[in-house]
Amino acid sequence: MSFEFWFATIILPGIVCCMAWGAVLLNEWHYRRQDARARSGELNRPLGPEDTTLVSKATLRAAAHLGLPDPVLATILGLSASGVEQARESQTPLIQDWLTLERAAPLLRLSRALDQGLGGDAEAVESWIRSHNTAFDERPINILQTAGGPQRVLDHVQGLLGSSCSV
Repeated sequence: MSFEFWFATIILPGIVCCMAWGAVLLNEWHYRRQDARARSGELNRPLGPEDTTLVSKATLRAAAHLGLPDPVLATILGLSASGVEQARESQTPLIQDWLTLERAAPLLRLSRALDQGLGGDAEAVESWIRSHNTAFDERPINILQTAGGPQRVLDHVQGLLGSSCSV
């Protein structure tokens, strides 16, 4: 049998399988590490006052840019809807600890990536978020509300934009 036969039937599928398992194991390691950090209290450390104000304003701006209502933003950040609404109205910091900041980071990056990818057209960004997406077989706004959803949507957008997206 030829080398091409062995390569196509044995070697290449083996490489693909190993790469897929590597991605699964890396993802599992990431979530276990994040879980361990949450249990140790490291993620519950408060942020400094300047940091909370800056990141909270940026998160509220990103949510407005993406057209996310307060209950959706609350679900993504793991906060109450009334807390998000109260923070928006009273200008109190929305993000108080590292855990909430880690949940907000992909949302901030997603807003920037979509802004770059769609040429700053706010209506196009909101339309994309609310429209059915065949890659997810669902609307991105629904995916954002799942565990790991913001990172999943961000990865998809960055994959579509390729090297033109530097967020």
